[in-house]
Amino acid sequence: MELQIFGFVDEVLDKLDAMREEVEIASKEIEEYFKTVLDGNIEGYLNINTRVKSRSSLKEKILRYDYYSKYKTVETLYEKLSDLVGIRIECRFIEDELIIYKLIKAHFNSAHDKYIGYSYNKNGNNMFLEITTKQPKEQKNGIKMYRIDGKYLFKEQIINFEIQIKSLVNIFWSEIEHKVIYKNYNYIVADRFYKDIMRSIKNSLSTIDQQLLLISNQFERFKSTTLDIRNNQVETLLSKIIYDLFAERMKKDIGLLVDFRKSCDTLVKYILRDVSPNSNIHYNALLVAILNRLNAIDESEINFNKVLAFERKLAFKDEFTLIIGNHIQSVLNKEFQWNLFFRILFYIEPENNTSDLENFLEFYKKRMSYNLNTSKLKKIIGEKETSIILDELLIKFANTFVEINSVQLLYDNIIEELKIVLNSVLDKIARNVTNFDLWETQKSIYFKLLWLRMFDLSDNNIDTKIMLDFIEEIKTKDLNIDLHKNLQKYILNIQK
Repeated sequence: MELQIFGFVDEVLDKLDAMREEVEIASKEIEEYFKTVLDGNIEGYLNINTRVKSRSSLKEKILRYDYYSKYKTVETLYEKLSDLVGIRIECRFIEDELIIYKLIKAHFNSAHDKYIGYSYNKNGNNMFLEITTKQPKEQKNGIKMYRIDGKYLFKEQIINFEIQIKSLVNIFWSEIEHKVIYKNYNYIVADRFYKDIMRSIKNSLSTIDQQLLLISNQFERFKSTTLDIRNNQVETLLSKIIYDLFAERMKKDIGLLVDFRKSCDTLVKYILRDVSPNSNIHYNALLVAILNRLNAIDESEINFNKVLAFERKLAFKDEFTLIIGNHIQSVLNKEFQWNLFFRILFYIEPENNTSDLENFLEFYKKRMSYNLNTSKLKKIIGEKETSIILDELLIKFANTFVEINSVQLLYDNIIEELKIVLNSVLDKIARNVTNFDLWETQKSIYFKLLWLRMFDLSDNNIDTKIMLDFIEEIKTKDLNIDLHKNLQKYILNIQK
């Protein structure tokens, strides 16, 4: 049986094929419109390039960003897809980008009644731009870029387009980043190091000497034979092997690659969970077993398009694993990133799918609860009461996990961040709770604090009213709770 998402993808791509001819015509009209606006008005303006989104690019975007779960119909996806048509305005220098943006903003000088936030020019009232947001916009890589959403009324239908304004230097940088990092999913062992190199190229294309120095320093660090570095290298190498193995098969099976390197990092931690790296014999034996297992997988068929099934009803040991386990079951065959994570896990682990998921959930709970700082609380209210509080916090954590619904919460680096959040909440409990009765009256506040921190960590926007109510509740109960700097930004936004 095929995953529902791929049927959805096929419908989206069929619609793209059906409308491509008209979209191509519309894209040329958009291009000509902006040529008229810019020609002769900006000395630094060079050219305009236009493209209509390809089938492979759209398919990759749907899977990468889980559009299947966000947009339940093909029509809704196309309504929300901001870059069906891409317009790149090219100019000479970085300072020309701002000049061109200001000219475009001045041209689109009338607010639209129907499309809130969009503006138009009375001489071209079928073209609308969203020019109210702050520009340039910061990208995920930290680089700022002028990127403007637009809508074009073409034959009584709206076609979404995106304008990017780029200087020659930024065009060159984008091509490097796109081909070397964004489109290159072959796992790089020294991934962070190479990102540092790319950043250095962006800062100055002439700093060859600095890049060579970074390379030299990095390889010198890899020569170290200390135990920790050796283990990190082994884990990174295993991640690379797992990634390369499944990336190659994914490309063959569904025709594209989706970046899942962070999933591989977590899975390596999981498969090495029961071994002490200080025990060389056991450690090396396990590595050999893992490599043999990966070799066997490499020689077998891997299908990314089949529904993942369980051999029996899952058995959960506690409420934490029950809540998260039931959620994973509910999304496993609906959302691609969840499916991909556990598909790889099920291939690697020797047991059946049911046992594999049960074992992973036990591992996840252990990772989340291990070495949490409960010593202060135990001294204040006792070990038994502290255990009850920790269990209740973990249940709140599990429910928030379900609400956020992101596979990123399983990533190794995010797990460490989440543990910091839990320790922070425990510290605030220890500051204010002097007996278990106080915990019963105040716990809703700490649950809300945990919820806020987890939502913020997951890059979810927090409603202003929720933040106001939370601050008011802290004041009313006169609690010693200082807000983390990531939550303070919401207060600043309220004050503005």
